[in-house]
Amino acid sequence: MDTHELLALLVRHREQLRQWLDEDQYRHFLAMTERLREVGDDPERAGMAVMAIVRALWPVPDEAGVLAELLHADHRSIATATTVPTPEAVLAALEELYAAPAAGEQDRTEAEAADPQAADPQAADPEGADSVAADPVASVIAAARRRLLTAPSRAAAPAGSPAAGDGPADVIVLADPEDGPRSPEFQFDPDTGQPRDIVVRINRILLADRDPWGAADWWLGRNSWLGGPPASLLGRVPDDRLADAALALVEEGGR
Repeated sequence: MDTHELLALLVRHREQLRQWLDEDQYRHFLAMTERLREVGDDPERAGMAVMAIVRALWPVPDEAGVLAELLHADHRSIATATTVPTPEAVLAALEELYAAPAAGEQDRTEAEAADPQAADPQAADPEGADSVAADPVASVIAAARRRLLTAPSRAAAPAGSPAAGDGPADVIVLADPEDGPRSPEFQFDPDTGQPRDIVVRINRILLADRDPWGAADWWLGRNSWLGGPPASLLGRVPDDRLADAALALVEEGGR
């Protein structure tokens, strides 16, 4: 498959994708598309990334035309025929996909377009606005990190202390620009103050030392398969079910 054609197809249908996929599903779809930025010149890695993107489209209805046809195509042949996309094409597509309005936001977006000052109060005060437009991808990432930092947390424990766990992936540590390294509170047993065994187990699955923000987002974001944020389900659903959900993410995303 010509990856540039796939990206163009996704961009053309970005608003429909926002209608067909819920927030978790669309976030997962974006994460799989982000993998195209890491393939380099390797057609095999590009093929694997394309397969992950196609699998992320499973909720798309049969009436979705060409997009639905992708779900019923021979994924092996798609992977072997994949072309390596240019970095510029991937970034341009991601900017469009990140900017697509969520379900229910289209009317608000149109209203803001009709009244730019209402959409952006700084429009009336150009001196207070940045002269350079923000990178849409960077803006989304920054907003997600700010959201994660609002969750209850504690100062990160020193390495080697019991509260830090036995390994670097045991406890999530987030870099707060104002308060320094922070560890989300859900990770700790309220009675002992030590990391919960199931949290350590899943953090290792999620490679929390390599991608602490991604691990925190999995714990604190709504999970459509579990029915809520995994952190809120600790002690309420079997530990193995939580671990299976994390393993499913890793196996599907190739993480």
